[in-house]
This record gives sequence, C-alpha cells and structure tokens, in this order.
Amino acid sequence: MAMDVDIVGGSSGNKAEVAGTNQVKVIPEIQAIQNPQNIGDIASFSEVDQGYYTSFRNVASPEADSDYRVRTSHDTMLDEEVFDYTAQNTGKHQSVSTTMTATWTAGQFTLNSGSITTTTTGYYLQTYASFPNIGTNTLSADTEISFSAQPTANTFVEWGFTPNITSATAAPSDGAFFRLTSAGLQGIVSSNGTETSTGVFTGANNTGIWTYTNNKRYQFIVYQSAIAAYFWVNDGILGAVLQGSIQLPTGTGRVSMGSGLRYFVGQRITGGAGGTALQVNVNAYSVRVGGALTATTLAQQGNRIYGSYQGLSGGTMGSLANFANSTNPGAAVPTNTTAALGTGLGGQFWETATLAVNTDGIICSYQIPQATVNLPGRRLVVTGIYIDSFIQTALTAGGFNAVWSLAFGHTSVSLATTEATNTKAPRRIGLGSQTVAATAAALVQLNTIQHDFSSAPIYVNPGEFIAVVKKHIGTAATAGTITHTITLRYGWE
Repeated sequence: MAMDVDIVGGSSGNKAEVAGTNQVKVIPEIQAIQNPQNIGDIASFSEVDQGYYTSFRNVASPEADSDYRVRTSHDTMLDEEVFDYTAQNTGKHQSVSTTMTATWTAGQFTLNSGSITTTTTGYYLQTYASFPNIGTNTLSADTEISFSAQPTANTFVEWGFTPNITSATAAPSDGAFFRLTSAGLQGIVSSNGTETSTGVFTGANNTGIWTYTNNKRYQFIVYQSAIAAYFWVNDGILGAVLQGSIQLPTGTGRVSMGSGLRYFVGQRITGGAGGTALQVNVNAYSVRVGGALTATTLAQQGNRIYGSYQGLSGGTMGSLANFANSTNPGAAVPTNTTAALGTGLGGQFWETATLAVNTDGIICSYQIPQATVNLPGRRLVVTGIYIDSFIQTALTAGGFNAVWSLAFGHTSVSLATTEATNTKAPRRIGLGSQTVAATAAALVQLNTIQHDFSSAPIYVNPGEFIAVVKKHIGTAATAGTITHTITLRYGWE
C-alpha cells in the first residue's frame, strides 16, 4: 500500500505543490536583505557545449565585479580571407614550400595541388601579420576546410597559430593548432617545441574516432588564451561542438611561448612516402580577438584586414601609389579625359606646365577595383589628402594660380562623364590653390595643399574613380615642369 506524505507548513498549514513533471515547486526566499542567511540560490550558468562528443556538459558562470557589473566581452576582427581569387595575395600571405605545390582557384586554396606522395615535401601558407595573444584576451581562428581523401600515412595537415614557419617539412615549433594524421584529428599546443596533445578526437558520445566525409566543408575553430586552448568542429549539422581542450601544461608559463602569432595552414609528408595523395582545400579563414573592447572604425579595421596602402586580394599586388623605385616619372601635359601623368592612389607625378588656362587636368587618378566573384568589392574611405609641389624645370612665361580639387564617384576616367541611369558624373570638392609666378625658377617650393576629411570621410564605391585635379587660372606657361607628391590617407571598408 502506498504511503503518501504531505509537506505542510508549520504555521500556515499550507501544503507544498508538485509540478506536472513530479518536481516539488520551489520559490527561493526573496527577503535577502532581512534574512540573507536564508536565501535560496539559483546560480546562472551558460552552456558552452552540450557534450555530444565529450560525454560531459560544459557550462560556465558569468563573472560580476564588486559594483554588480557583469563582465562582457567583444570580438574584434583582426583578419579575414576568402580564397575566391586565382593567385596568391603576396601582400598578405607568405608561402614556405619544398617541392609540394599549391594553387588558388575561384573558391578555394588547394594544398598539394600536384597530388604528390613524395617524402620530405611540404607547403605552408602563413600571414605576414602577427596577432596578439596577451592578458585575458582570447585569440581565435575559424577555418573552412575540406579534404579530398581520408588521412594517409606520413601526411600531416596543420592549421592554426604559430609565431613563424621557416621550414615546410617540420612541425610548427610553437602555438596552438589542429593536426590531422593517419591516426585522426587532434589539437596541439606547443611551447618552444614541447608539444601537448588533446589526443585524437572521438566520435559522438566519446565512441570511436572523429571522421569526416571527403570533400565536405567543415569549420574548425581554435581558441587560444595564455592558459588554455580549445578546439571546436562545426559539421554543419550539430553546429560547433567542443572536441578537446588543453589547460596550461605543467612546467610552462603560457600555452605557447610566442605572444605574437601568425595564422597558418599547411601540409607536409615526412617519415616515408605517403599512401593515397591527399589534397586540402581551404575556402576561408577569419582571425578575431575577444575580451578587450577595441575602439576602431570600419576603415581602420579594413586596413588591418585587407592591408594598408596596398592592393586587395585578387587584384593588383603591391603598393597602389605611383612611386617607382629609383625612377622619376615622365612628364606629360594633363588632360581632363585621361590619366596622362600615370595612375595610382597618390604618388609622384610630373606635370608639363603648359595646360591651357581654365581647363581641368587630371594629375592623379585611380579606379577602385570592381567587385567580381574573384575580387572582393571594398569601398575606399578617404580621410585626408596632402599635396606637395615644386618647380622641377624653370617655367617659360606663365604666371597663374593653380586651383586644386578632388573628383570622385565617376564611372569613367573622364571628368566629362555625365550623370545618367547607368553612369555617374564626378563629385567635386575644392582643396585650395597655389600661386605660380611667371618664369618661376627650378627648385621653387609651392605652398602645400592639405585637407582633412576625418569628420566627414569621402566614400568611393567599387568600380568608381577618384582623381586629384588641377586648373590654371591666369597665363599659361609655354614650357617647364612641376613635380607633385600626392598622399591620400585612406582605408578599405
């Protein structure tokens, strides 16, 4: 016979109630100020990982300071790259290789593009940029990768963070990174060459080993702080799940000795010829730092990610300024329909000073790269301009004021481009003027032109032009050369 027991209040006579799930209903004491010793606590936790692979649920409690403020953190983008172009971005990435080759095709960067199995070969791609691994911040890298075949003997694939790679056939000597071998996938931390491993990742509910489907994209995420590293895998079905972690190894002061780390991805064949040729296809990666609130504009962030004063991935590599090494440009008479003095985002330009009066002449011109499937479309953000000019070759006749302006937004190089449904005329902003005396002698310095747009930046869209323009008012010179050095302060969005 069942024995039912009622829970009854001693003074109120009220009975306790049970929920439909057969749990006793409980309300914590709220009179914490009057009776703090009687308070019933329900702690707040966030689920970090449900434990699908590791068989344990990972939760963390938020942290509050003595003034009741909960700690919050923000991610700051440090780098991002989508490999949707067909040649290496030599402004951002450095290749280290021995025999093994790699290719860039629309949509991916492919390691071991020649499908070799030769021993003592390898190819690593790493950023020139280093990223900070400091304080309580967390440095993270997300990588989208697929593999053409299952792991093969003596082939190592690694990606994540390291200070610098100088050998394509040796393991990274420091940092936190994934490693795929014939034994399976694992997480590695290395401190000055001393490695600690998570062990090979297991399958669901801690059974077997984790396996992948050939040619399927997976997202791999490594989080590294000074005292721990965490390794996540997103298979697109369950979402990101924690596969393994490494706490600060005994005898080391930090997870990795390096506090400035490059992002890298690479493949090497060592210890004997491999079996089936394995190709690694990398679609994209991003690097972030979490924890610190970093004040930055989109243009500053763009320069950090895409590079300062250099070409974008998939476009012209190197500097964008019209500055040749140890060579001066040739002088030309500017026109209002062509970039006769040369193209570039600033640089050095030599003007034959015979431009007809009251006529606009393009001194400096540049077209923002148009967005394609192989080239990311980024807006140019101009926050300032500086023009320095001097007489290179003495003028004959002349005597004029040079009126400067900035033209931007036009869809053809010509300043005569008209406004229509599918074309744009240039927008114009006055920059100032310079006085040029008649028969001005060589080496005479003209007054500097400066303009600050930081409070109201100029935006130029992909495919549009930006031009620095000059007009002579007065008497045209019949001979002579003027040198202009033009500096644009800009960023990419």
